[in-house]
Amino acid sequence: MKLENDNKSTFLLRINEFQTLYLSFTAIFLSTGFFYNFIFFRLFGIRAELFFTLQDYLASSIEKVYLIIVAILVASGGSHVIRYLLREQKVILSHRILQGLLQLLPLLLFTVGIIVIVKFDKPAGYYLLSFAIYIVCDYLLFRIIFKGSHETYSRFFILTVFLLYILLVGSTIIIDYDAVYKESLNDLKHYRIQFTKGVNFNQLPLVLLEANSNYFFFYDKQTQRSVVMRKEMIEYVENLR
Repeated sequence: MKLENDNKSTFLLRINEFQTLYLSFTAIFLSTGFFYNFIFFRLFGIRAELFFTLQDYLASSIEKVYLIIVAILVASGGSHVIRYLLREQKVILSHRILQGLLQLLPLLLFTVGIIVIVKFDKPAGYYLLSFAIYIVCDYLLFRIIFKGSHETYSRFFILTVFLLYILLVGSTIIIDYDAVYKESLNDLKHYRIQFTKGVNFNQLPLVLLEANSNYFFFYDKQTQRSVVMRKEMIEYVENLR
């Protein structure tokens, strides 16, 4: 009877863990579109909440779904590795080598990331910085949160996924911003737009930031102004590259 009660308790605990994971990852996924667009457009002086609907945020979340997938996969592997290395106190050489590599990896990723950004002016280095920060925080979270039970491990795992997700979205925002702001106009896709009758606007090559169900968002690099236009104002958009 006691064994049956223990098995039932374990089964219910696993269901609760699954529900917690499912709700947490769903919330993270749904917030991606809002989080990304809120920060990205603010960098160009645009208040995204004035131009985006719930459907637009959802569509943006779907476009960025790869970020949460990467965060889940990397956090899953990373958390298991850290859990194994820190819980299993083995003295064999291979285990000690792996522990040493775990300690050196964040420093290596951070150093390479800085070199890629500063020396080669490649914003993709921000992803390396994100992984370096993630590994250090993953280690600290494991030490603080994990107490040896499934429940505490679920909390630890959710926090590590959320942490890596925030870092990846932040890096993506920086990379997308740099691609518009730092690159020369000749190196970017820019557009000329044909307006509907009655709409007067100075025709300059514009960089398309994004489009949603109702608006086009452009950036004029010559005047450093952002331009938001309703789709009804435009007949067509011509790609000049």
